[in-house]
Amino acid sequence: MNIELFKEYIINIKKTIKVDIYNIINVTLISNPYITKFPKKFLFKENTKENRTLLFIKSITKFYLKQFYIFITYFISFVLFKFFYKKEKVNLKNSILIDIFLLVDNIKKDKEFKENYFMGLYKVLEKYNEKYIFLPRVYGVNKNPFKLIHFFKIINQDKRDFLFEFELLSFINFVEIFKMILLYPFKTLRLIQKDEQFDNELIKDIANQGFESFSRYIFGKNIAKLKDIEKIYSWSEFQVVERSFNYGIRSNNLNIELIACQFYLNYEIYFNSYVDDIDFEMLSSPHKVLVNGKYYLLDRNKIKYLNGVSLRYNNIFSFSRKEEKNSILLLGSYIEKDTKYMLESVGSFDSVLFKNHPAVDIKKIGKLKQNIRVVQSNIYELFKDSNIVIGTASGTVVEAVTCGLSVIIIASQDNLTANPLVKHGKGKIWDIAFNKDDIQKLYNTLLRYRNDNIDEIKEIAFWYRENFFVEPTEENIIKAFELEKNI
Repeated sequence: MNIELFKEYIINIKKTIKVDIYNIINVTLISNPYITKFPKKFLFKENTKENRTLLFIKSITKFYLKQFYIFITYFISFVLFKFFYKKEKVNLKNSILIDIFLLVDNIKKDKEFKENYFMGLYKVLEKYNEKYIFLPRVYGVNKNPFKLIHFFKIINQDKRDFLFEFELLSFINFVEIFKMILLYPFKTLRLIQKDEQFDNELIKDIANQGFESFSRYIFGKNIAKLKDIEKIYSWSEFQVVERSFNYGIRSNNLNIELIACQFYLNYEIYFNSYVDDIDFEMLSSPHKVLVNGKYYLLDRNKIKYLNGVSLRYNNIFSFSRKEEKNSILLLGSYIEKDTKYMLESVGSFDSVLFKNHPAVDIKKIGKLKQNIRVVQSNIYELFKDSNIVIGTASGTVVEAVTCGLSVIIIASQDNLTANPLVKHGKGKIWDIAFNKDDIQKLYNTLLRYRNDNIDEIKEIAFWYRENFFVEPTEENIIKAFELEKNI
């Protein structure tokens, strides 16, 4: 599986195409393996004959039905904002702008806004009287925008400052979005490469385009027109929402610095997250990328990759346990199909604990076997009672290894396997199961190795901590966010 060859293939296409919003947001070129099947088909040399005309008609039909429905709900969201959002307009001068996700359902459930992406940062900003403003990406309202009524009432009570995209929207912006939706499928055809494998997926991926690619571009353009903005920090997986937003700003304003914060545990096959120099040249990239640990630092000529700070992983640096335990802990993934396969594969064990992924409704998982017990405890409390963790497409397995637990990764049965671990410690503290039979064998092998080599297990765990994490001390937060000059 030649991953570097795949990356080179995508970069070579980018070097030859016109730089415009339609190519910036193209799903196939962004190459998120959970949205497009092209990476898997390229790497495993899969190809099928397709009727290109029928494929295009089918794809654009799905695209237009979805996009125009969301366009209507987006307009309703805009109207609801005008009626129910009551906070005063913000003063942008001398402010740090923080671009984050707002999950409407979670906020409604909690009856308050809890910001979990940059936890730990705000106390430092407030301690040194640094003003910050949220640029929210509102998620979870495409099907029912009327959720926003209650949502805005909650936000109105929050003392912090927000700048919603709805505040900057004009009638002409809706016309622009409508026009982009109409043109997108036909603009996509410019990318035809006379490569059957690529071209088929390119056409299929028209239906996979997200509405946010259009709305976030408009938001970026509107942000670019505002005065007094110097710097924007974005939670970034470098997906279409970030690329279109970045392009909207950088193609209209050269004075705003964009900093992508990748304070999470990445995967080798999460191709969309890696920022290349060609992305900088196409104006879709940030100027800097702050990462979760030094292992993720990349050598680029035009983009600065720098150590950030592990704001969400503070417990890594204080975790300890006094004795070895033998519980098995299953970690659910946000990919439901992979989680279901994992749960079906552990029937040979007497008793296991299952921690579901917070973004997945456990009702969708189905009925669990009798040997599986669902747990809600904090993950680090569960680590104290476990020696073996079994997971699939979960960054939490890196946390487990760093805490000294052994890990079994279950390979995806129908896609590329999202494994956040690296070769270091493979066969000693972690390994990968490609089928159900491998799981019991690896369990016995890894448990035996840790019992006989506990000091080496601790050394491997320490290596992961040193390479994949930066402790979120006040000093490191100040350094990562360049606050020294303001203190």
